[in-house]
Amino acid sequence: MKNMEKANVVILNLGEAMYPQDYLAKVINEVNGAVKKMDCNVLSTHKIMCGEDAEKAAAKLAGKEIDLFIVNFVSWHITPYVMTVLKNYTNVPLLIWGIGGKTDKTGKLHSPAAAAGITGFMPIVHEFGFKYKLIAEKPDSAHSYEEVEHYIKLVAAAKRIRKSRIGLVGYADMGLYTVAYDKTALFKKMGVDIENYSDFEIAQKMEACPKEEVAKIVAEIKETTLFTNKIADKVLENVARLYYAMKNKADGRGLDAISMKCVDGGTSLFGFNPCLAQTLLANKDLSVICECDAYGLMTSIILSTITGNASAFMEHYEAYEKDVLVGVCGFIPPEFADGITRIRAANLGETNTGISNVSKVRCGEVTFARFYNEKGQFKLFLSKGLCQTAPKWTELGWAEPTPDFPATLLRLNVPMQQYLENVPGQHIIMVYGDYIEDVKTVCSLLDIDVVM
Repeated sequence: MKNMEKANVVILNLGEAMYPQDYLAKVINEVNGAVKKMDCNVLSTHKIMCGEDAEKAAAKLAGKEIDLFIVNFVSWHITPYVMTVLKNYTNVPLLIWGIGGKTDKTGKLHSPAAAAGITGFMPIVHEFGFKYKLIAEKPDSAHSYEEVEHYIKLVAAAKRIRKSRIGLVGYADMGLYTVAYDKTALFKKMGVDIENYSDFEIAQKMEACPKEEVAKIVAEIKETTLFTNKIADKVLENVARLYYAMKNKADGRGLDAISMKCVDGGTSLFGFNPCLAQTLLANKDLSVICECDAYGLMTSIILSTITGNASAFMEHYEAYEKDVLVGVCGFIPPEFADGITRIRAANLGETNTGISNVSKVRCGEVTFARFYNEKGQFKLFLSKGLCQTAPKWTELGWAEPTPDFPATLLRLNVPMQQYLENVPGQHIIMVYGDYIEDVKTVCSLLDIDVVM
């Protein structure tokens, strides 16, 4: 995952005062010790066996910023006690953890009845609307530490996503409805803010780029990419200046994602496309896509934050029986390239004399998605598929010899007609691997409806 703040965790160890306290204390100490070694901030741990314990815990927690309660049932528990604490934290997710009993040497199972505590608690969880994960361990089983730690990391990912910042150079390229956005709703419901910058501001930063910095970036391009035709130094220098300007803006504003209005924006103004500059910018920590697609960037932030991998923007070009040809006219993150990043000078019309990324896209399983707003509710269209080798193709309008743009035949796992009627836009974002369940979990924490 991206470098992120750790989740602030509070452990509530729940039990019954009439049960053997030495037995329960041993289990509590094991759990507390293990969680404290996990990648999180354990703010405090509390043993709640009676009403007085609950009152003390509630008082100590007042005013603390809590991201997750681990509700550890070490035995049967009288629910009103723990609700003394939780009734004021209905917005904080719960990891409900039930510890199984132990079988003695004679074969007799000694049950602390954690299952009774959990089943008495779950109706209240549903009634209060808590978000939760339930782990019920079997008798005599090893503790589910890996599963617990994984959920803690997903909670941290949701926390990180809520604090994300998006920068757009322009707004809604080509006036496309699917790349428009509701800034206020996104900030109100998700906590994510969008900043807008002008092409003129970027142009000023390009002009201010020191010559030695330009030379350094051009040298890096020559070292890390494969030129497939002759590219003039002047064009490389232009790209270097744009990369510098966009990176300067992203770093200076602490952005998690950035996009430039391309077709009707920067490309016309600067006289070259931003594709190579965006290739250099894109990685697991900075989401970069085309056309000022704000919700596409939101998708990219979600996928990259959860997986710790770069995510790529793709557009639909052709529909087959089971596959969709998806690609992009000149830009993918280096992580998506099959081998070294390949570039070439390529023209589209009279204004674009820039450099395009013509790398081949790696084959393999992908998770892909698109974030969108439907009637005031944020949703995520989510699916998985298989990237396969694309046929030789070109988009109409490019001068011969046409560039071989990054593309893949995406094998769908739903019928084509269903897919085409329901995918919420011409752009999708993908990441390598199967992360469906993790994405669904984080979306539930963020109040995003998942549509599959």
